[in-house]
Amino acid sequence: MNLLPTLHDLVTVDGLFLAWQAARQDYTKFSNDGILLDEVWAKQQTKIAFILKEPNDDFFDIRGRDYSPKNGNSRLFWRNLNIWSYTVNQFFNGSPVILEEAKARKEDKVGHIAYVNLKKKNENLSTSYDPDIQEYVDRDWEFISRQLDLINPDVIFCCGTYKYLKTRLQTEYLGDGLYRLQNKFLIDFCHPSARYGYKKTFERLSAILKNLLRQSLSTFEPRHN
Repeated sequence: MNLLPTLHDLVTVDGLFLAWQAARQDYTKFSNDGILLDEVWAKQQTKIAFILKEPNDDFFDIRGRDYSPKNGNSRLFWRNLNIWSYTVNQFFNGSPVILEEAKARKEDKVGHIAYVNLKKKNENLSTSYDPDIQEYVDRDWEFISRQLDLINPDVIFCCGTYKYLKTRLQTEYLGDGLYRLQNKFLIDFCHPSARYGYKKTFERLSAILKNLLRQSLSTFEPRHN
């Protein structure tokens, strides 16, 4: 069954998810992910999406609220999302990117991003397996692709997930973990719960952004609301 024409007629994530669940009725605990808070997302000059593998444990009903290290399921996870998104926003604003300033935002609430799981079926797993994730990506690609189209971010962080998507996305390699995806930028990065330390991941992200600075930005302009 070719779902693509039908899916492209769906203009909301809610409508897409209804169609997705109707097609995959065994996904009894469906990952309700995407833009965390629409009203906060709409105010972002640079819109950032993070692509993860699958829900962790019982954390799958994600949209419609904000999170912080105080009430999330992983303090390091939300702290890194704050640091990384702040760093990217500073870069695109043309402002200095300083580690200590980024770390000072790590306890902020997170409602300004999109958070997408590739595997929508929640099985309460604490560990993901590559063949399993790839199988879900291959099976659900039309749905995943449409969700990303509807979210329409400016910058996409693939948090240990680019390996599942690289044959699906028509990206242009710009070097050092950086890709162009049409008028967006994609960053091949680590998982937010990876224990590399704030300094190491900040330096890695800064190097990628410096590489981006060397590229022509003529086809990319963050949106102003």
